[in-house]
Amino acid sequence: MRPHLAAGVALTLLAAPPLARATEPIGETLSVINVVTAEFNRDTRTLQAGDDVRQNELIDVSRDASTELKLNDDTKLALGPGAKMKLDKFVYDPDKTSGSIGLDLVEGAFRFITGVAEKPSYVVKVPLASITVRGTIFDVFVQPDDTTFVLLHEGAVKVCNERGDCRDLEEPGKVLRVSSNGDVDNPANWARLDRDDGMSFDDAFPFVVKPPTIDPTPVFTRDALIRLGAIERDAKPTRRVESDKPKRSSAPKKKTTKTEQKKPSKKTPTKTTQSKKTKPTRKANNDEAAKKALGIAVGIGIGIGVGKMIGGGKKKGGGSHDGGGGHKPPSRYSPN
Repeated sequence: MRPHLAAGVALTLLAAPPLARATEPIGETLSVINVVTAEFNRDTRTLQAGDDVRQNELIDVSRDASTELKLNDDTKLALGPGAKMKLDKFVYDPDKTSGSIGLDLVEGAFRFITGVAEKPSYVVKVPLASITVRGTIFDVFVQPDDTTFVLLHEGAVKVCNERGDCRDLEEPGKVLRVSSNGDVDNPANWARLDRDDGMSFDDAFPFVVKPPTIDPTPVFTRDALIRLGAIERDAKPTRRVESDKPKRSSAPKKKTTKTEQKKPSKKTPTKTTQSKKTKPTRKANNDEAAKKALGIAVGIGIGIGVGKMIGGGKKKGGGSHDGGGGHKPPSRYSPN
């Protein structure tokens, strides 16, 4: 090789960026069911419970397997059948609880539980968007066509696509979808999402159906989500419409008829009774007063007549009686 060519090759090698390499362990494997591998630069190893996991490794779960991991900041992850995840970036300072933690969810079902690092440190990538975590428990399902579903259990997340369109997911039990062309939909209930892929809830979110050991008492179970209407609420409007129809046609008419019949019957007797009772009472009082007045007048008249009779007798027989032989005049208190 000519000297100047050799020098050129050497300069090219020196200028080339260093190949990515696995670093120190950033977490450990908590559990493994069936076959789960960690791959780096075509170097593949089969994981067992207790094995470490390293930055830049691709965790690959077989179709009949699952695994659970814990990172050094206490972040916990569950990976379902067929899941693939790259441990993209992990810089964590335990003394300051700060760092930069990035995960790349390539395909499959996941549950993510934040650790003790500051929440802006976490960025979870999906094929056509990124998820910013704010103290959270959430599930992610990535389909082969890159459509992604995010189900919130606790806390809040923000999902932004590559064009900078963002949506906040802040209501637990709601699902946010990123379509295969990168559109970020508004959060909604699972059954109300406009989907034609035939994907079932159980396939999308297996860790709701069977909670992982890293979250043995989850915020939501499948039955709880159904009871709360977070999955099948789209059936409720139909039931409400059907139940409203008979009420509108029959119930109001019956109530109106009864009310109209009761109102006159209550008011009419009340007025009649009051008028009948009031008038006789006043007449009776007037009659009693008249009788009392008449009795007083009669008594006064009788008294006056008696007085005149007594007075007249005294005048007629005054001289003979006074001079008589002691005849006692009649007393006014004993007229007999």
